Amino acid sequence: MDKPEHKGLENQVLTLIRNKVIDKTNKLKNRFKEEPKFRKAITLTMLFVITSLLLTTYKINEIRTRAYVVYFGEDQIGIVREQEEALNILSDIKRELSSKYNIDIVLNKDINFEDTHAKDELLSSPSEIKNNIRSKISFLVSGYALIVDGEELAYTKKKEDLEYVIETIKNQYLEGIDENSSLEEVSFVENVRIEKRDIPLNKLSDKEELLDHIKNGGEEIKTHIVEVGESLWTIAKIYDVNVDDLIEANSDKDPERLQIGDEIKLFRPKSLLTVKTVERIQYKEYTDYEVMVEYDDKMYKTEKKVKVKGEEGESEYIAKIIKHNGAIVEKEILEEKVIKEPKNELVVQGTKELPKTAATGVFLMPTRGYISSRYGMRSGRMHRGLDIAAKIGTPIKAADGGKVTFVGRKGAYGNLVEIDHENGYVTRYAHCNTIKVKKGDRVYKGQVIATVGNTGRSTGAHLHFEIIKNGKYQNPSSYVK
Repeated sequence: MDKPEHKGLENQVLTLIRNKVIDKTNKLKNRFKEEPKFRKAITLTMLFVITSLLLTTYKINEIRTRAYVVYFGEDQIGIVREQEEALNILSDIKRELSSKYNIDIVLNKDINFEDTHAKDELLSSPSEIKNNIRSKISFLVSGYALIVDGEELAYTKKKEDLEYVIETIKNQYLEGIDENSSLEEVSFVENVRIEKRDIPLNKLSDKEELLDHIKNGGEEIKTHIVEVGESLWTIAKIYDVNVDDLIEANSDKDPERLQIGDEIKLFRPKSLLTVKTVERIQYKEYTDYEVMVEYDDKMYKTEKKVKVKGEEGESEYIAKIIKHNGAIVEKEILEEKVIKEPKNELVVQGTKELPKTAATGVFLMPTRGYISSRYGMRSGRMHRGLDIAAKIGTPIKAADGGKVTFVGRKGAYGNLVEIDHENGYVTRYAHCNTIKVKKGDRVYKGQVIATVGNTGRSTGAHLHFEIIKNGKYQNPSSYVK
């Protein structure tokens, strides 16, 4: 504990100091009141001190709140204290993208800064800056463009991919080069080149996808003339196209009511590149002979014979052939050598009028009536003729001119007439009632040769009519109407 005498001494000292301070203060007050100059000096001194304190405070605050508004392109993405913060974040993003896609990344926007002041609570966090950049980023990658006639057609990551596509398209038209040909040139009709570009990532193509696109990416319009019995469905099958595409391409046509002769537009895949090949080819060609005609009035008009057989000629050529995508567009004969001259054929043609009994090659219906049984299987047996039901006595006419080779009764045929038309055809007329000709007679087309009867194996009056060609039975319905 402190001693009492020490405390008393301390109190005395403090009292003495206080009294001196009070005395000094009173003197200054009296001087401030009595002396104007002193009063002015004190006031100026106080103003200077206050101003200095304010300036110092402002500078400290100005330095402490200095910041930057960050722009990505024209978009504001945040506020940072130091520019390096935003630049480092952008570099990190580029490295991530480059690592992910294994390609050089070129951003299509730059970071810009604008001076500002901001308190700490207004600053953007690194994650906010990063997310804002990612939300607005659209980046380019270093790649290669295929340029066709000045237009950028496709893009790949590697130059080798485009070179592969170009060479593959060229090579497909070199495989069919004949061994007798020499290839002088292979090129593209279009101006094709490859150039390095900064390309949006989503425009890059896989080389196989690109190859297919170039082969089939264009459209070629062709037309098909509608023939008997055709529809859009049969036409689509012929050309291996989708019937819906045909309907859309021919909206002016009613799919259910196509007319013979209508023109149907066909849209077919076409290559976007045209490969031009120039070949020098050596080949042989046969030359047709001419047919000379000599007339003979001792021969019928329907008769002719070869008196001197013609022979083809043969020539050897060297030609320059230009093809576009495998199709010949130009052919120039460079050299021609005749190996063998053609030999003309001489044909003797008859001029003598045909006799009335000569065959015309066209059959008429031999009698009037209705078809009661056709050619084909009947009751398990082959029915080789055409049955024409008619009244007994109805005239039967020769279906064509010829020579009668049989007259009389013949088994199940009953009364039968057989005519050889002397052109490979034979006709038979069975179940006759009466016969009007005899063997060896020459008959003309339409001549009455018999009447309808019911003789032989028959269940009613009718004519059984047969046509035989070179020994083989024919369906008479295919010859007569």
